[in-house]
Amino acid sequence: MLPARYRFDNMGTRRLVIDIGTNSVLALLSDITGNRLSVILDQKQTTRLGEGLSATGKISPPALRRTAEAVIGFAEDNNFDELLMVGTEALRLASNSNEFLEMIKSVLGQKPVIVSGLKEAELSFLGAIYNLDTKFENTLLIDVGGGSTELVLARGEALLRAISIPIGALKLKETTSGNGLETYMMKAREIGLETVTDFEVDPKAAILATGGTITSVAAIKAGLDRFNSALIHGSFLSEGDMREIASKFEHTDSLGRARLIPFDPERAELILPGLGIFLAIMGITDKRSLIVSAGGLRFGVALYPDKLLP
Repeated sequence: MLPARYRFDNMGTRRLVIDIGTNSVLALLSDITGNRLSVILDQKQTTRLGEGLSATGKISPPALRRTAEAVIGFAEDNNFDELLMVGTEALRLASNSNEFLEMIKSVLGQKPVIVSGLKEAELSFLGAIYNLDTKFENTLLIDVGGGSTELVLARGEALLRAISIPIGALKLKETTSGNGLETYMMKAREIGLETVTDFEVDPKAAILATGGTITSVAAIKAGLDRFNSALIHGSFLSEGDMREIASKFEHTDSLGRARLIPFDPERAELILPGLGIFLAIMGITDKRSLIVSAGGLRFGVALYPDKLLP
């Protein structure tokens, strides 16, 4: 439950949103005025909260400590009017999630809010479409995280349907034998993507994609040594672009993969499983390209905090 002191008037509010994901912790510090958002800092730390969760059903003590330290560090290092912390798939599934929530509360005085998969999908969509120059009549959002994938069908800014599938890049890597792109695509279809066939995606619908895998791939295509969200937000990736980059990751060793992604080498081993999910969905929906959004859940929470209220 959110602290009662929050007013959410969006009138010149400096808001810190911490998105506690299965693979990474993201922290967005922004000034909110009305329905406009001005980014002050957008930071990330890879903590692998969901490491080993598929096998044990619990978050390991090292992962708990790493992630708690990251969350507390982001909160203590920034000045803000409001703090909002949201947890996603790993915290939804782990039997010891409350241990993590209490660790955070003991230092920061409040617990993160664990959002449902459907709420995550809704807020991810609202954050993903923010500040995009191109508007679309019909959109399919694909948000691939570490532990789950959210899909949203929308007409304009109105959500028509949303689902959360319990498969993400980290979970797929941990549950798949082999590490080739086609292997990941096949496994992704087997363990959950069959529900995509029920979506009945409009042939003219645009695919909007967000999450660490696809923003990283867009940055690699752009030749960036340092990640710059402004340079990839709204950019296009074709199926060919994605397969070309996947091939580079397939045909090198772990050190070579890390060199391919100099701005985030810790993500190197998740690029192939993440692309496997994206390409599997694109195959099911008969799409050949997508638009990349550097927004997502943290932006949606920053702009629409009332949607976290019970």
